[in-house]
Amino acid sequence: MTVTFLGFSEILQYLPTSKTTDKVNYSSLKNIAFGILWIVFGLIMNSTKDDIVKLIADPFHLSNVEIRNVIVFAIALLISILMAVNKYFDIKKQEKKKQADLFPYFTYDTVKKSTQYFIHTRGQSYSPTHEDEPQQSTKFIVKEKLIPWFIKTAFNEKVESDKYYLVLADSGMGKTTFMINLCIRYISKWGSKYQIKLIPFGDDRILSHLKELGKNQEQAKNTILLLDAFDEYKGLLPPKEPDGLSDDKRFRKRLDEIVELTRDFREIVITSRTQYFPGQEDKPYELKIPRFDDKGFHTMAKIYLAPFEDREIRQYLNKKYGRLKFWNNKKKQAARSIVEASPKLMVRPMLLSYMDYLVDDSNEKFETTYQIYDALVNKWIEREAGKRKYESTAREKFKKDLYDFSMKTALVIYEKQKETGTLSIDKNTAIAICEQHDFELEGYEITGQSLLTRDITHNWKFAHKSILEFLLAKQCIENITFWAGFDYTGMDMVRAFVYESGPLAFVKGGSFKRGEEQEYKVTVSDFYIGKYTVTQELWEEVMGNNPSRFKGKNRPVEQVSWYDVQEFLQKLSAQSGMQFRLPTEAEWEYAARGGNQSKGYKYAGSNNINEVAWYDENSKKKTHPVGEKKPNELGIYDMSGNVWEWCQDWYAGDYYKEAPEHDPTGPDSGDFRVLRGGGYFGDAFSCRPAYRLNDSPDRRLSLIGFRVACSPPV
Repeated sequence: MTVTFLGFSEILQYLPTSKTTDKVNYSSLKNIAFGILWIVFGLIMNSTKDDIVKLIADPFHLSNVEIRNVIVFAIALLISILMAVNKYFDIKKQEKKKQADLFPYFTYDTVKKSTQYFIHTRGQSYSPTHEDEPQQSTKFIVKEKLIPWFIKTAFNEKVESDKYYLVLADSGMGKTTFMINLCIRYISKWGSKYQIKLIPFGDDRILSHLKELGKNQEQAKNTILLLDAFDEYKGLLPPKEPDGLSDDKRFRKRLDEIVELTRDFREIVITSRTQYFPGQEDKPYELKIPRFDDKGFHTMAKIYLAPFEDREIRQYLNKKYGRLKFWNNKKKQAARSIVEASPKLMVRPMLLSYMDYLVDDSNEKFETTYQIYDALVNKWIEREAGKRKYESTAREKFKKDLYDFSMKTALVIYEKQKETGTLSIDKNTAIAICEQHDFELEGYEITGQSLLTRDITHNWKFAHKSILEFLLAKQCIENITFWAGFDYTGMDMVRAFVYESGPLAFVKGGSFKRGEEQEYKVTVSDFYIGKYTVTQELWEEVMGNNPSRFKGKNRPVEQVSWYDVQEFLQKLSAQSGMQFRLPTEAEWEYAARGGNQSKGYKYAGSNNINEVAWYDENSKKKTHPVGEKKPNELGIYDMSGNVWEWCQDWYAGDYYKEAPEHDPTGPDSGDFRVLRGGGYFGDAFSCRPAYRLNDSPDRRLSLIGFRVACSPPV
């Protein structure tokens, strides 16, 4: 058999020539595929008939009839492959064309981002916002993939269905991404019968566009309309000249106008935030358009977007970082850790889309749930600002006002729930908060574009309780007075946030060696310890007095005895619901050395004492505000110098010899209590983590203060 192989220059003549671009050219790819198949065909045709017969017949001992059947089958298979390739590239070309059709509303990059990692949106008949409410908790909720349902059922003229559909979800649930994918999937479907148009309500010209499209009734009846984000329609805003309408009546009027303009179209799908349709799951939203049958008037079918479940979050991460892309394993693992730390927020596709920001090597490492919530809530508000304000200065002002408004609202809800037992406020209260603090926000921005949403009773609450708890925890962390008196009843996540990122540092348990002339191994369990020594501000808030010699609200409280400290700890525990105590001597030294992050420094956080301590050579013989020096490896301040610190233990000089290795708590009795850390009046030697001192538990000196500790919550 003689086979003639084409040379490289001959092959090139079959391939399409085009300019190299950074975008996929599907026409060129299709031509290349056909070119390759044509080359294969050419190789066959360059062979003689006898060669082909011999090639087929010899190995399989076929008759002439069988050979003919094989050749016919091969040609049919080749034609099928050509048709499949042609079909594939035609679909891809249609998708590209549809992406271009979404311009100017959505850019190529926006569409690409919306489709690249898309996980099928599921719908349900009841609002996810109310699933934790008693009257909804027993309902069985069916969740179904929406895009296949719309294409096979809602847009299928052979299936009895509604004409108007209202898709509802809270902020960040992926309404726009769903609409983009629905549009592209429908146009890419083989044999799509109707045209489909996607128009956002954010376009000022939407009414004129709808009027223009509706002029041609023949075209309108063959067009499916996707109208995105009704809550962003500027017609909902109160006019400068009062129109005498309430927000709800204005909303209904504008919706009726849109419905009237679209009555001639085939199907209409509208998305909106849930808050504009609160508590209406069981009530059909009847329209003013009559049906031309015996079924009365059209109703608007309501569908709620379902939050992501665990398996869908896993699918998203697999799509984004790949199943087999080992080079992304580190980012994928970091993403999983973030999801596990903040599950209540990650059910929102919009927030999952910020995952790159959270796991990017160039950005901050997120080690706590509090840090994750902080970053995500800021991104959420940044997204709202980017949609509302064009000019950068106005955008920054809007972000600050919206964040501060959210914080003030959280505080008002917290105070009011003590009286009302609910975690919501009415709209007038929300507007009053804005006016009282001079936030430059319009009424619709306060209750339409913030982190708030509307509940069944038409009151306003945060989109998820965990966001409210995050904001309250942030206030606890930034305002120690608020933290000292906070009521944690029903606020478990506030407690967790405060434990994690508040005035306390978490110390992971571990082992170290203590003692100077002879070392003894000690192992301590996990615990929390104050990042700072207790300040005069906190002492005065709890005890109602300030015994300190060197006054200053951020200076350490001093001239307090060990017994005074016990009374303080009892009152602070009662006020906060947390069980505070003094650290044991072993815990104190382990934390001062840097715990499991220890770098073996001579002092608590450095080999240079002036970086970390106030002592006799730099203190000017007085205390200084806490936290002015460098922290140690665990982020704990002033464990060397400033004031000596009471520990829980009785003191015994030879205790190390007989102490248990695990979690020692000191002798059972004694005359003196342990002091650690050195002070403003002491030398550098006494500021070392290993140095021990003791004093009578009833002694009050300006040299002595303390810091709190507690065990992790069970």
